[in-house]
Formats: sequence, structure tokens, C-alpha cells
Amino acid sequence: MNHPALPEAIRRPFPAALLDALRSAFGERVSTSDAVREHHGRDESAFDPQLPDAVVFAQSTEDVQTVVKLCAQHDVPIIPYGNGSSLEGHLLAVQGGVSIDLSGMNRVLAINAEDLTVTVEPGISRKQLYAKLKKFAIPSVD
Repeated sequence: MNHPALPEAIRRPFPAALLDALRSAFGERVSTSDAVREHHGRDESAFDPQLPDAVVFAQSTEDVQTVVKLCAQHDVPIIPYGNGSSLEGHLLAVQGGVSIDLSGMNRVLAINAEDLTVTVEPGISRKQLYAKLKKFAIPSVD
């Protein structure tokens, strides 16, 4: 189960140097706006929203690696975000941190119809996957 949020008095401040480094690396793909943070700080669970300090919109494995390295240097938590459908509260930023939005990483990398396996990027939705699988006559589970 997810832990309750830390009170603001205990929650560590977000390092300005990290925000500067993220903005330098990702430009407009970094957001600290309330609306974006609120969107990434809630899911389908019954838990209260817990907002990240920043959101980075990743488009590649290299983007994710860069965020991980920068956050590790500053000892800041990372929260991966797909589409917010979690029922367990695991994408809530209970200690703040950086939410990595993976929705831009939504490609099908490989389809092996013979053994019924598919390699995908982490941001793909089931509908996107089903659309790619239609030509193989593999039924969806809708």
C-alpha cells in the first residue's frame, strides 16, 4: 500500500539545480505548472492526489536515462507515468519528485505472430496495440 503523504514541513524542497538541469536538457518538455502536476499526481485509486514537483515528457530511452541520472545526482524520487489508470496509488508522488510521462513512447517495436509476443515501448495504450495487431488477426480482449 502507498504511504501517506509527508507533511510539507517534512517534505524536502525540490533542488533548483535539478530543475535548471532538467530545463536545460528538455526545454518545453519539462513542466512545473499546477495543472500538469495535478494531472500526474492522481490516479484511479481512492488515495488523495500527491503532486510531483516536476513532470518530464520523455520521448526516448535516452530521455529516461537522462532524467534518472539527474535525479540520482540530487537524490530525488522518480515516478513513471503511463496513462494514470493505476488502482493502487503507485504513481502518486508521496515524497515529491519527478514524474516521467512515458505516453510519448508508444511505438510497437516488434511483433512475433508465431509465438504471440510483442515488444512495445512503455507508453503504448491497449487500443494502440490492438490497432497494430489487427493485421495479424489476433483477437483483442475488449
